[in-house]
Amino acid sequence: MKTALARTILSWILVVCITTPALSQIPRGNLAPDFKLRNTAKKTVRLSDYEGRPVILVIGTTWCPGCKDQMSELEKISQFLDDKGIPVIDIFIQENAKAVSNYLKGKKLPASFAALLDDGQVHRAYKVYPIPRLLILDGSRRVVQDTLGLDGEELTRILEKLVEQQDPQAPR
Repeated sequence: MKTALARTILSWILVVCITTPALSQIPRGNLAPDFKLRNTAKKTVRLSDYEGRPVILVIGTTWCPGCKDQMSELEKISQFLDDKGIPVIDIFIQENAKAVSNYLKGKKLPASFAALLDDGQVHRAYKVYPIPRLLILDGSRRVVQDTLGLDGEELTRILEKLVEQQDPQAPR
């Protein structure tokens, strides 16, 4: 009896773990919800401020191991992001400005990097469950990719194709 109950519980846990990321993803081609958040200097930033160019949107925390790994991958391609003018918006959920500022000290980030503090609206609108969450958006805020993270090489490959699609005259 206990074995059957344990198997049932384990089965449900596996189903939830496997399906939760898929349920929380925004389908490719859908418009990413706009938001209005403050950065660590208390300046208001909106996603719609970035329309007209591709954007990398990261949602996570300072303490999450996967979020730290994703940050390292972004650091690796920082020069590429600067060269292509692709902004990175990193939204920190349940964090304060001091913790985020301390976390970012010494990191080699793109010039257009923005660290924003979520007041709960992004967490709800984007249905953030597992983290880190990484979205690649085109210049119209349409979702190109919504995933739990990408390495620098894969991210660069996707972004190069996106930039080329938006500017066919861009050098290869």
